[in-house]
Amino acid sequence: MMVYKIAGKYANWHWRETASGLLLACMFALTTGCVSSSSPVYKEPKLQLAEHQLVGKIWDVQQQVYLDQDMLVGRMLDSDYLLLGERHDNPVHHQHQGWAIKQLANAGKQASVAYEMIDSEQGARLANQKITSAEQLIAELNHSKTGWDYEHSYKALFAETIAAGYSIDSANLNRKQLMNIVMQGEDKLPEAYQRMLDMTPLSAEQMTASQLEISQSHCGMLDDKTSASMVLGQRLRDAVMAESLLKSLQPVKVLIAGAGHVRNDRAVPMYLDTNLKALGKDARILSIGMIEVEASEINPAAYAESWGSETLPFDVVWFTPQVKREDQCEKLRQHFKKKHDG
Repeated sequence: MMVYKIAGKYANWHWRETASGLLLACMFALTTGCVSSSSPVYKEPKLQLAEHQLVGKIWDVQQQVYLDQDMLVGRMLDSDYLLLGERHDNPVHHQHQGWAIKQLANAGKQASVAYEMIDSEQGARLANQKITSAEQLIAELNHSKTGWDYEHSYKALFAETIAAGYSIDSANLNRKQLMNIVMQGEDKLPEAYQRMLDMTPLSAEQMTASQLEISQSHCGMLDDKTSASMVLGQRLRDAVMAESLLKSLQPVKVLIAGAGHVRNDRAVPMYLDTNLKALGKDARILSIGMIEVEASEINPAAYAESWGSETLPFDVVWFTPQVKREDQCEKLRQHFKKKHDG
């Protein structure tokens, strides 16, 4: 099970009608974790492996010990940056994130919550408004056609954030803006974004691993140019998420994002660390990856392999049931064929 699974539909981008351009646009929209806004009927995700030995277990990666929830709360309360990584379609992940936010509120912590699912355009719209309910927030977010299913996937989490009195921040670029930047290539990046990436360069090994992960998780359908472009997009989004957290003036900064964005070895934590050190600050960052169990694997450390790493790339892992999904590679082939033939 790879990190950047395909979910949802591609957007109606305006791009060059070339194979690589078409595939890049399709892939890029799919990796945002969006769902199809044209789906006639919402289908509740079906969970499986709920009786797995690891479900509900919380694993401290460095100490290689299990934590109970009270111990996890202690770790969270001792953090300045709390990064909560999810699979976008797994409701248990959203429940755990809501629980984490509630624990911060119960302890009297002041915090902000930045969402990957809210882009800069939406954030600007929300900036001057007083949001008092999840319904109001979702209505405002739906003015933009992002494809995220806020009503079914994030309503409860939004409600928990609002009940805590926490500010809700955007942590992503508008998809069209992001797509245009990536299609132009790294040498054409706007200066502000180029500076962010230059401050936290990836090693050749990290770049190779990122590109391999992107390629494998997209069923081997990417050419080198397309996968390299997608790696650039991933790096840029990581930097933008980190920047959103750095702008917050609250004592605790929370990020809700796909688990691939909160991995310590080449994602948001790296960008946070680099920028904080440049500012002469020493902040405590806690990355929690919520990982679905695999039927035949009961050793927590063994899950590192599916993340292309020798060790799990998080501080803490919280194991959950798995969502039953369709064959994503077949879905992608059909999407690509339909768009290409059309």
